[in-house]
Order: sequence, then C-alpha cells, then structure tokens
Amino acid sequence: MCFTNIRYRIQLAVNVQIPYDYGGVGGKAIYIDTEGSFMVERALQIAEACSADMAEYSRLHHKGPQACEVKTMQPKDFLENIFYFRVCSYTEQIALTNYLDKFITEHKDVDTYIRISIKFHFHVLQIYKLHLKMFLQVKVVIIDSITFHFRQDFDDMALRTRILSGMALNLMKLARKFGLAVVVLNQVTTKYADGQFHLALALGDSWSHSSTNRIILHWNGNERYAYIDKSPSLRSASAPYSVTPKGIRPSDSNNKRIKHV
Repeated sequence: MCFTNIRYRIQLAVNVQIPYDYGGVGGKAIYIDTEGSFMVERALQIAEACSADMAEYSRLHHKGPQACEVKTMQPKDFLENIFYFRVCSYTEQIALTNYLDKFITEHKDVDTYIRISIKFHFHVLQIYKLHLKMFLQVKVVIIDSITFHFRQDFDDMALRTRILSGMALNLMKLARKFGLAVVVLNQVTTKYADGQFHLALALGDSWSHSSTNRIILHWNGNERYAYIDKSPSLRSASAPYSVTPKGIRPSDSNNKRIKHV
C-alpha cells in the first residue's frame, strides 16, 4: 500500500495500537525512516489526541463495572509501541528488510496470548489450531519512504529493479506470514509523454505494480482528498480529509488550502 504525507504515517503507527475493546487491533508498529522526517513532537500530538478520543469513547460507551476493565492508553504508551529504525543508505534498507522476519518473531504479544487462553480455554485453541500470527504484537510495517535512497544512490537501473523486486517479495512474505500490513511511501515525479508532462510514481512502472493496494493523496481545488487508485477488493473511490495538529480528521472547511495573493 502506498501513501504520502507524514501525518498519515504517524497516524497509522498510532491507530494500529488502539485496543480490541475500542474496536482496534491492539498491535505495535515498525517505522522505517529513510528520509529523517519522523518527528517525535508530531507523534506525541497525535498520540495525545488518540488518547483523548479513547477516553471520550470510554465515557460514552463503557459504564459501570465494565469501565474499570477497559484498558486505557496514555500518550507515552503509544510512543513506546513504535519500533523506530533510521536507515541512512540503500544497503541498510536491504539489510533491515531481511532482518524484519526475525525481529517480528522475537516480539510476540504474550499478554494477548494469555488473555485469549483464559477466555476461550486452551483446548479450544488446540482444536481450532489458531495461527501464531494472532499472538504477535507488530501489526504494521511503515517504510517512509521506499524511494529515497534508490533515487539518490543508483545509476544501474537494471540492478535497482532487481533489488527492489527482491525487497517487494520479502515484504509480501512478511505480510502473509504474520498477518500484518506493510505500508510503503512512494514519491511522485514527472514523466514526459505525448508532448506533455504527466505525474508518475517514482521508481518506474515495475515498482508501481508491486503494491496490492495504492492510495493517492492529492488536492482537489482547495480540499485534500484520498483516492483509491488500485485495489483487488475495493472499487475506485475518493474521500475528503483534513490534516490537523491532532492528526488526520474528516474534512473540515476550516482546514482548506488558503490562496496567497
């Protein structure tokens, strides 16, 4: 899946941690930063907003003894659950991609395993042969961006294509093996065709076909839109949204682009 915009990536790293009791998946995030654009201050803002939303949801929907049993998360908890990797070259990026399988396997969610075992009884787990991926903490891998080092450091395009294809294959295997989402950020460039310039995804056509789902974030007039450009299960569609200090929110007329004269 491909995205742009830094707040989107941080929002994903925070939202994946929302507990089961709040309708989330209760996971953790791996954030691979190739550009040095990750900002702790911005992540804290989004975490604070998410924590406040959870508190409001709990107040409205969880009452009586049930309210005491619901897990709450503080902003610092969200930050602690983001595994951050700073990658400074394409060789580091390749090495880290190869290391992810081992890293994810070593970070199992023991608390979830115990809770499900107690709730459903261990013999039920054996009967249904639940897969290990249910008890793994990491639920999303975010690469910000896949493009940066491969546009800067490569002259041999054939070699670049082979390396990227191998990396894409490894990431697909991770997604299938652990039942997690892999979100990769791709940059946009211009391509000259038919006598005029067009916007095109960086790294060429071969990489553009590597993602299963592709979402493009763009301006339409004065409003931001997210557009489903490619998906095997969803039809093409778009929706407006706003970028606020609290993160990504439904479209708000107060957050439209201002034209400067």
